[in-house]
Amino acid sequence: MAVKKKVTPKTAGRPRSEDLEPLLLKTTYELLAKKGYHGFSIDDIVSETGVAKTTIYRRWPNKANLAMNTVTHMISPYLEFPKEVPFEKGILDQMEALAGIFSGKFGRVISSLIGAGQQDNELSESILENYLYPRRNAAKLFFHHAIQTKQIKPLTDSEIDDCMDILYGSLYFRLLLKHEKPELKDLRPWLEKFLRTLK
Repeated sequence: MAVKKKVTPKTAGRPRSEDLEPLLLKTTYELLAKKGYHGFSIDDIVSETGVAKTTIYRRWPNKANLAMNTVTHMISPYLEFPKEVPFEKGILDQMEALAGIFSGKFGRVISSLIGAGQQDNELSESILENYLYPRRNAAKLFFHHAIQTKQIKPLTDSEIDDCMDILYGSLYFRLLLKHEKPELKDLRPWLEKFLRTLK
């Protein structure tokens, strides 16, 4: 007669190490959305997840770095520049995606972090290193590809930086001052005119 193998029920406990990062990022985002940057702490994440504080700090050196890595992780899949499309369409499509993010729940979190960063040097540095610079570098590669394929005229890196400020500045202005919704529809004709000057 076969002996039945005893099945031990699973019990709640600390998550496996491979599950930690998605769990921590998700929890951090929920706390940011609920409490804002200054309203939550690493201790809150420990309380919510059961993950030790030392484990969190092994992955992210400080709260600012964790917050910005969380935002970058959440929104980056939506902000990739499309491949094999004309330059003007690619830029405007990517800006449309960014406007969609700014208009929704992610926009509230991003604007609150940028606002908090004005009084917090650690957060300000993390915004630049983990959010702004990677996004600008991706845009620069898209510009360089357009230059190499002769879709736009040659531009220096400094000139590309100026172009990005002109293009994206309008969306960030609306995101932060909230006098208008950060949408692209009424801005699009002006952006198209500007992009035509680059040909």
